[in-house]
Amino acid sequence: MDKVFVGPRVSKLDTGTPPERVSRVTLMVDGANAYTAGDDTGRTVEKSLPWATQAMAESVLRQLQSVTYLPFSGEDALLDPAAEIGDGVTAGGVYSVLAKADVTFDGLYSADIAAPGGDEVEDEYPYKSRAQRQSERELAKIRSSITKTAEAITLLVEKEIEGLAGKLELTASSLISEITKTNGQVSSIKQYVDDITLEVANGSESSQITLKSGSATISSKTIEMKGLVSFTGLANGTTIIDGACIKTGLISAERLNLTGAITFGDLDWNTRSTINNAASTASDALNAANSAANAADTANDQLSAWMYRGTTYIDGSKLMTGTVMASRLLGGYVGLLDSSERTVGGISIAYTSTGYGIELSSNTGGIRINASGNFWVDAYYGVFGIIDSGVVCGNNCVPYSSGRYSLGAGGLYWSDVYAENDAIITSDRNKKEDTSYDLSVYDQLFSALKPVSYRLKDGTSGRRHLGMIAQDVEAALEACGLENKDFAGFIKSPRADGGYDYALRYGEFIAMCINQIQQLKARVAELERGLAS
Repeated sequence: MDKVFVGPRVSKLDTGTPPERVSRVTLMVDGANAYTAGDDTGRTVEKSLPWATQAMAESVLRQLQSVTYLPFSGEDALLDPAAEIGDGVTAGGVYSVLAKADVTFDGLYSADIAAPGGDEVEDEYPYKSRAQRQSERELAKIRSSITKTAEAITLLVEKEIEGLAGKLELTASSLISEITKTNGQVSSIKQYVDDITLEVANGSESSQITLKSGSATISSKTIEMKGLVSFTGLANGTTIIDGACIKTGLISAERLNLTGAITFGDLDWNTRSTINNAASTASDALNAANSAANAADTANDQLSAWMYRGTTYIDGSKLMTGTVMASRLLGGYVGLLDSSERTVGGISIAYTSTGYGIELSSNTGGIRINASGNFWVDAYYGVFGIIDSGVVCGNNCVPYSSGRYSLGAGGLYWSDVYAENDAIITSDRNKKEDTSYDLSVYDQLFSALKPVSYRLKDGTSGRRHLGMIAQDVEAALEACGLENKDFAGFIKSPRADGGYDYALRYGEFIAMCINQIQQLKARVAELERGLAS
């Protein structure tokens, strides 16, 4: 700030009452952060200053408290043309600040000057220094902020005119910097204790480089490397890639598209030797194939596949003819051929669990047995037979292994089971665990059961049946807070189409009924004792 001396060169000079002293200074960094010095016993001066500090606010307060502002106004002052708003001015023995100057461009270059009172300074004559005016112009284009918490420090700078924003975030475990633009472009560097990631993105396209202690990953639509590239520390040897060739120990690929030529001399000695041996082997195979083709041509003159028309061929290894009729045929294998002389199955000797026996095998497809009458399988210990659409067992019909297989399955049920005696169900204590004689948890379930009568949709007799609906039992279990695993009497088998087959094990309800009857008997006995007494 310069000083201007006017002295008595002013025609009229009036002075006013000094305003209330300044007791507080507030410097606004941004909309959320500020530095304040002083108290509220006097006037408060508040200004915007993005680079403000606490020390700066305290220094400004000390300087303002050491200055007494004296309002004045003067007419026709002979002012130095170099004087600027904000300069110190002395007029008629009064020293103050030049806050207003209305210059008359005449021969004397006179001016009406003033340093207004407090309200006028803020409302009519707001003074802004050159630095403040420049700061406000820059703040219209750029905003910055610093956010500090116990966990992180964040620096943010935004430049609205160009649509740019820069952000830097520091925590104890990471350092992340990011530059963004409103058109979708983003570049970032993310540093952690175990890796560093560099990424540039523009809409759906992006490139990324990730560095870890033992690896590096490059992900991009296009990767360009200029100069010699060497890969060392690989599993075996070194691979060198330049603009003209790849030098390495072994190239393994599903396909190589070679636009140039590889000469035989380019190959190493082992490869050339292998190729020569393969060529010799191929030549021998070709000669053998030609000999076989000649022999086949000769044989084809006499036979076509397994159909031998009118000619019988006998040599030291086989007999080929149309039909063989004999009282006995002895041998270890009978093969069955298709029209192309391929073996599709046969009858052979095989070892079974009881010794050597006969095996009927099929190499392709399955085995179909047609019988106009009964089909029987006889064994030393019993008989298994299929008569029309029924199955007959002449002795015990047992599974291959105990407790592993079912008769029928979910969605594939037997219509009825006929037997002279009830089914025998395993109930050995040694095969059970987690046994409990307390069935009180099922009391509520027993009361929620809904017995019904019904007719079967697929039934043929039209008779009514008594039982329960599995879905009703499922609803009762849910209402009682029980799950499927808590009651094995309810069966829900998933089907291939996503639905379920519902069923019930009625035997599981017997123990529940017995428990309820026992409780009723005990209750009746207790009531009878009460009446008797």
